Amino acid sequence: MWAVELLDLEPDDHVLEVGCGHGVAVTLVCERLDGGRITAIDRSPTMVRMATRRNAEHVARGTAVIRVGALADADLGDERFDKVFAVHVGAFTRPDAPELAIVRRHLAPGGRLHLVYHPPMSRTAHEVADGLTATLPAQGFAITKRVVRDLASGTAVGIVATAEGSVP
Repeated sequence: MWAVELLDLEPDDHVLEVGCGHGVAVTLVCERLDGGRITAIDRSPTMVRMATRRNAEHVARGTAVIRVGALADADLGDERFDKVFAVHVGAFTRPDAPELAIVRRHLAPGGRLHLVYHPPMSRTAHEVADGLTATLPAQGFAITKRVVRDLASGTAVGIVATAEGSVP
């Protein structure tokens, strides 16, 4: 999955996935971790059950934690994440998204936000990328990478950003 490749994971990374769906990315992330952990959230109890079932071994080992809830309502306590990612989560495209402030609070120093979208029409991919590169800086993020890639299934957009003022 291209979204997971874009993360450039380190074995000990602490990762947050917003909108985990069936848990496919959770599986792929866990396969790359050794000492790290992923916390995955989704608003749908059905999706969380499916993701938990799919990743039962990773959950049992403590490599994966999967929770029901929206990011805006999630209790992440004092957790800090090296990487936060979301695939097709519309909340991050809104200029006033409270989710972006939550991500900023929970990014570890030098941590990165990864947003991936696969618009239904290739010609809108650049529009999505343009919107994100305008929205994120307005919310305190610095864009470090912008990728528009043609995949077999169409054109995808990947944006990587750090919280402004964050140091590794």
